[in-house]
Amino acid sequence: MSHTPQSIITQLEQIRVLPILVTDDVDQAIRCVTTLAENGLPAVEITLRTPNAMTVLREVVRACPDVTVGAGTILTAAQLDAVKTSGAAFGISPGITPVLAKAAQESGLPYFPGVGGASDLMLALEHGFHVVKLFPSDVVGSTRMAKALGGPFPEVRFCLTGGVTVEATPALLQQSNVLCVGGSWMCPAGLINSGDWNAIATLAKAAAAAGKA
Repeated sequence: MSHTPQSIITQLEQIRVLPILVTDDVDQAIRCVTTLAENGLPAVEITLRTPNAMTVLREVVRACPDVTVGAGTILTAAQLDAVKTSGAAFGISPGITPVLAKAAQESGLPYFPGVGGASDLMLALEHGFHVVKLFPSDVVGSTRMAKALGGPFPEVRFCLTGGVTVEATPALLQQSNVLCVGGSWMCPAGLINSGDWNAIATLAKAAAAAGKA
């Protein structure tokens, strides 16, 4: 399936909630992503925070062709290149650097850099990125920061991640320049490790409903 930045943005506009998955087990990842998709969350970010993460990413992309599978915690241009090679639909970073921004701009991979304030955002805009991750959202001001940055940067839309909960999601999404929120509350490590897919299904349904509230 071919993805463009606009196709990813359009899907995030529809679901409003992006699950963030942290696991080092391929089988668990595939089962978890399938469960999330079956219960209203057909896009997912798999973080690169574990030793086997790139293998997990590649195998989930292969096993779940109907799910929009992206990669998060991209820190270097080399990781970005590996993510693109894996077949992932998009990439996300917790921050932004000139080297990574230039590599992302040149890669053609739909990509969302992380920002924490105006200077980061200006760098993102210099490289053509108008949808960014506000991280850590709960630390830098969440919707208050998004609203403040909306003054000088009205064309920018934010994905809020960091400290987001299902209870807070409807209120966060009311801010006009917030495209979506992201979090791992619907796929916590404890439930993944225990294989409690029914519980993950319940959490996914609640998250999807919060996105539509």
